[in-house]
Amino acid sequence: MNGLSAIMEFLTHSLGMEPESAGKDAVQRAVASAMRHEGISNPRVYEKLFVSSPDVRQRLIDSVVVGETWFFRDRGPFLCLARHARTLHEARPESVLNILSAPCATGEEPYSIVMTLLAAGLPPSSFTVDAVDASALALEKARRACYLKSSFRGNLGEDVARFFETTPSGSKVTDAVVRRVAFHLENLALPGSLAGRGPYAIIFCRNLLIYMTSEARLRIFDRMDRLLIPGGLLFTGHTETNFWHQRGYSPLPWDRAFALTKPAPAASRGTVTSRNPDQPTSPEGKRRETAVLSTDTAVKGKTPIRPEAGERKAPFEERQQPAKPGAAYADVKIPPTDLQIQEARRLADAGDTAGAARLCREYTRKFGPAAEAYGLMGILSMAAQDLRGAEEYFLKALYLDPGHYESLVHISLIYRQKGKESKAALYRERAERKAPVKK
Repeated sequence: MNGLSAIMEFLTHSLGMEPESAGKDAVQRAVASAMRHEGISNPRVYEKLFVSSPDVRQRLIDSVVVGETWFFRDRGPFLCLARHARTLHEARPESVLNILSAPCATGEEPYSIVMTLLAAGLPPSSFTVDAVDASALALEKARRACYLKSSFRGNLGEDVARFFETTPSGSKVTDAVVRRVAFHLENLALPGSLAGRGPYAIIFCRNLLIYMTSEARLRIFDRMDRLLIPGGLLFTGHTETNFWHQRGYSPLPWDRAFALTKPAPAASRGTVTSRNPDQPTSPEGKRRETAVLSTDTAVKGKTPIRPEAGERKAPFEERQQPAKPGAAYADVKIPPTDLQIQEARRLADAGDTAGAARLCREYTRKFGPAAEAYGLMGILSMAAQDLRGAEEYFLKALYLDPGHYESLVHISLIYRQKGKESKAALYRERAERKAPVKK
């Protein structure tokens, strides 16, 4: 299609997207749909309008940006968040915990953050949540806060069911939760984005970098690193932990949380508050003090990821939490796998993707094909931007185990990126039926 090159250049330089991350065919279809929306049949005319009109560009962004998400996605990050936030609050109950969700898509993640903190016993006044995304359409849906079945995977449990109201249009998030989130239209790949915001003690930046060019990843890293306080907590995607680990961030030994801490200068370890003198005042007319606690020197030398005897249980939390990667994870029921596969997962979570891939290959040579091995190799391929290889591995995993949950979820995302909506929907529905359910 004429004009596609200019649009692909826009996606690369202005959004920071890898040209193939959304699928070239998907971009072509989005352009064709946008032309129909504008009432234009001539590609050259549309290209001129695209270049000159911010509104036209925004509508294309809305159709191209990947926004696959659901409430309490992966569970592990929210288990970790609950304990970490409660520890910070107990250390400085007068402080305000500032949290960022970027990108936030249609709002399920930031609302999950608020529900987690309220269920953990934090007062509403003790935290703020900023949520940003490049899609105006996604933010419009987020502000409506009304969701259909596709936004839920498995049983949320009584801890958070109280934060939803059943309506004819879907499940509506209660006002008490909605009021705690401030949504902002921000393109994280552009210079100046998030200016004047922060600092944050906790940042959720999950499954964004896998769609970015190498240059955009570095820009986003610099921005997030500037916004996150020393000792602050970062939640990232499973396949992205290596990127942050290589830049000095330390993975937390919490199974499947995919959380890291920003290194704290030696002189500031143990500091529990941080204030940004340039931060604008809040709508209430006062500055927000951000609670900070380095995981190196948590309260009285105890790290927030190890429960103490008699400690009050956090939402979704089982009576015991794993103290190291690869330990049993009680909330999301993952079938037991061979120890070598568990070690491969540990290496992947620690950032050693090459070592993880080597162990998976060795396992299949020794013991034959295995869905767990192929599923993990698919995730590693996605981290290396090899979507074709990832697709092949996930299909192999599903041939061996048609109900392999991780492979179902990831291959549905791949087909969506390729514009194969019917296939994406098929695998997404299968994943929903196989979604882990809390007992």
